[in-house]
Amino acid sequence: MLAAILAAAATAAAPLAAPKVVSPLEVIAPPKGAPPAAVTLQVGGDLDHVGAQDVFVWPAGQRERGANGYVTLSCDVDVHGLAEVCRVIFESPPGKGFGAAALTLRPLFKLEPRKGPDGPQAARLNIAIAFRAGDMHSNLSEIQSASVNGVAPEGSMDPTQNVGHHEINGRNLIVTGVPLEMRRLTMLTEPQWAQAPSFADLAQAYPAEGAGAEGYAVAHCRVDAAGALSRCVVAKELPMKHGFGKAAVALTAKFRIAPQTMAGAPHGAPVEVDVPVRFPPPAEAGDRVVRNPVWIPGADPQTLIAEIPPGLGKPNSPGAQVGCRVGADGGLTGCAIELTSPDGLAFDDAALQLAGRLRMSLWSADAGPVEGGTVHLPVRLDVAREAQR
Repeated sequence: MLAAILAAAATAAAPLAAPKVVSPLEVIAPPKGAPPAAVTLQVGGDLDHVGAQDVFVWPAGQRERGANGYVTLSCDVDVHGLAEVCRVIFESPPGKGFGAAALTLRPLFKLEPRKGPDGPQAARLNIAIAFRAGDMHSNLSEIQSASVNGVAPEGSMDPTQNVGHHEINGRNLIVTGVPLEMRRLTMLTEPQWAQAPSFADLAQAYPAEGAGAEGYAVAHCRVDAAGALSRCVVAKELPMKHGFGKAAVALTAKFRIAPQTMAGAPHGAPVEVDVPVRFPPPAEAGDRVVRNPVWIPGADPQTLIAEIPPGLGKPNSPGAQVGCRVGADGGLTGCAIELTSPDGLAFDDAALQLAGRLRMSLWSADAGPVEGGTVHLPVRLDVAREAQR
């Protein structure tokens, strides 16, 4: 079961005016005991990462202390390369909040999906996140030396011959590892959406400069007490300079976080959230099948299937498949049996009753709409109960 909110109240981030996103940059030696990872992402660079996009999310106080951290997440990565669900399997140093900070970065992960014989396939992958505070360095001493001793003309060995073949001013100064101004905030992860764009809204928002490609963008927003989003800025955009970031920010006006999520948010620090949006190519805009729903805790299949009498389901039975439409509140409507169960009509009836009680968040785990879509739900008693153990 997904948590509606994983509060990271002791998390710091760069100001809203200059958010960036995580990108794979370099191979970093993992600490002893860290499990192998499919990719390592770095958080905290500056001039070493010109052209990259980084989001600076740190446990409160750790960057100011110059502390580094290393986290490995085990993530379910879908066919689009999106990390839908992650959990911490390694954290160094332990207990300092780096694991929680790494989880807040999940919407920013966009990986190359695993290739199967029939194309991209979902897979469980380890993703390592290296938090590197870095040390500040500059070429100030070299500039000072040049301004005092002069710069020799090309080919001359005499450094006192300052004949004006150079320019010494602030534009020559290079500083790396500049400490960032950090601020405390609460990042919502896995929020429950009470309002979200529709399939039509998403199709209409596809940018003209998208050139028919699939796009992915993340908007970083402030959340008010009523769940409305504001001060949204682009936190990730792929491919870049195709209008997907701007389109995602424009769509945030149609999002609202559910009151029960906001009721659990800590008070004091500002509450913020990352909103992932996947823009299917226009050729796929007619596909409205919801393949990766985020079920509301307590109204999810794993919870409700436990109420089906055990006598209705046999071990290793294929069960039934129910097809439904997703309503405006995330509930399922118009459900019908698509594949009947060999366990009999009583099991089919129980599967239909279960489907009518399910409810999903209004934004899917693969960053898309659900309202007005269809869902094909397999109901297998043995598999669901095994998942609960």
